[in-house]
Amino acid sequence: MSDASVPPPDFDHSRYERPNKDWICGNTADGCPCRIGPSPRGECRATTECKPQLILQEGEEKGTWKCTRPKEWGGACAQGPQPDGTCCNAIPKCRPSRSLRNRRGLVVRAVIAASVGGLIIALTGAQRDRFINPAPLSARHTGPEFVRMAAGLPGPTGEGCVACHREINSGVSRWGKDAIRAGRTSLRFANLVSTHPKDFSQIDPSCLSCHRASSFHQPDIAREISCSGCHLEHQGPGPMPRVAMERCADCHGDAEQMAAAAARGRAMPAARFAKAAMPGVVLFPRERPAEGFTRVIHSFATDHPEFRVNQPGMRDRNPLLFNHAVHLAGDIPLLNGKPLECASCHQPDTSGAFMQRVTFEQNCRACHSLQFDERNPGMQLPHGDSAYVRAYLRSLPAQYADYAAAKLGITGRTEQQKFVDQQMRSLREKTRSGELLEEQVFFSDAKQGPVSGVAGLDRSGRAKFAGCAYCHEVTARGSAAPEITPPVMPDRWLPHAQFNHSAHTQVHCTTCHAAARSQATSDIIMPTQQSCVECHGPKGGVNAGCSECHSYHNPPPAGWRPPTTQ
Repeated sequence: MSDASVPPPDFDHSRYERPNKDWICGNTADGCPCRIGPSPRGECRATTECKPQLILQEGEEKGTWKCTRPKEWGGACAQGPQPDGTCCNAIPKCRPSRSLRNRRGLVVRAVIAASVGGLIIALTGAQRDRFINPAPLSARHTGPEFVRMAAGLPGPTGEGCVACHREINSGVSRWGKDAIRAGRTSLRFANLVSTHPKDFSQIDPSCLSCHRASSFHQPDIAREISCSGCHLEHQGPGPMPRVAMERCADCHGDAEQMAAAAARGRAMPAARFAKAAMPGVVLFPRERPAEGFTRVIHSFATDHPEFRVNQPGMRDRNPLLFNHAVHLAGDIPLLNGKPLECASCHQPDTSGAFMQRVTFEQNCRACHSLQFDERNPGMQLPHGDSAYVRAYLRSLPAQYADYAAAKLGITGRTEQQKFVDQQMRSLREKTRSGELLEEQVFFSDAKQGPVSGVAGLDRSGRAKFAGCAYCHEVTARGSAAPEITPPVMPDRWLPHAQFNHSAHTQVHCTTCHAAARSQATSDIIMPTQQSCVECHGPKGGVNAGCSECHSYHNPPPAGWRPPTTQ
């Protein structure tokens, strides 16, 4: 670029007439056009001659407003800014006029409109609508709700084609460029009839305007896929069709692509593949395979691998001692007048898709009492904090006194003390000392004998309290309260898959979960892949597409921004 093409330092950009704009300031004829100029719609944007600046001296709180009107506009005005910091000189509104470029554009657009109108009239007939629009849009991409949602997001707005097809708002020049570019790639006849993947990525920026958080697959993907390569629109009203299994098999059934993905994944840090969970949701801990999820799979029924949670060596690491088989054996007393069954403890959450977490208070206390003293049913140990349990045991005289007053109606001090002495004397006869009582409470189990001194059930047929170690892993810590290892109960066993219990209510729990054969907590009783194939396969006839259980999408990486159209 030559020096002559560079404007001089004193060039006033505010007085430039902007011949490349569609509108010219109405004050241009008077030689004093405003600095900001009209809006793209031809509206006057003049406000005030300056934007005052607040000057704060050291020690001042309010400061002084200073006029910032430039020299070429007369410099600082004599009157100065208003007390509230607004400029005192408002610029009168003008009526912008169309530029020569705008008028020529009107003529060109009128000619084009007339030509297009003639073509539309000429193309009337039964095939016209089918030629212009291949089929109606799905319900999710039509209607006032979609228009309202799209209006608040970046990208094109409006109803109909303009909401997604950005080129409609681009003008004729852009249409031509896109047609030429597409004609060199996807729309060539040889490419259309070939089996190679088509390039439909021009629509992706519009998709990502709404679906920002649903745009990425695993980081090791070997080849990016356009949104419209899997999600087919213009297939008729109603829901958009599910992604066909064949679309997934295009990549996951291709050994070359899976090998390339495995190679990419080995060079990436493990943090890139971390599976995020909702706050408070516990995932079953599993290490990601070294090669990633790159097994060659053509269909769920033929060569889908066994679920990783059921692979050899996988164990439930929950330290809580539990036996499903005992609870389902049928010889446990009725609970609320009904035999014990899966639903006695496992209840669906509000969504119906997953089960609520099992807790002692909601699911165990009804059968497993914490009554450590047979003669006083209301004396129940606290649950959940070993330090609290020890404090309770070391304050038994006060606990018995409170129990006598609240439960037995013994209010006199002499009678209360007599009752407390009797209970403490009875406990000493069994345990000899408070230290031994604490040891039995924390470390006794069914093999060593319950704290109550009699193994088996109480009068109601419920299990007597046998000690914390009957269910928990308890570790001595010297003079401190014993440590009880907290139970770890996963809320999601298959974090990379989707499941909905409410859609399987017609199937009994034990059909999929082998609970009746499980005698240890470490047993994993999740359904196997073959048990799912019984229904989700050729024999059962239930949909077995990949999208039935899996989602392609993952949250975008940190710092990602949606692409923009050039």
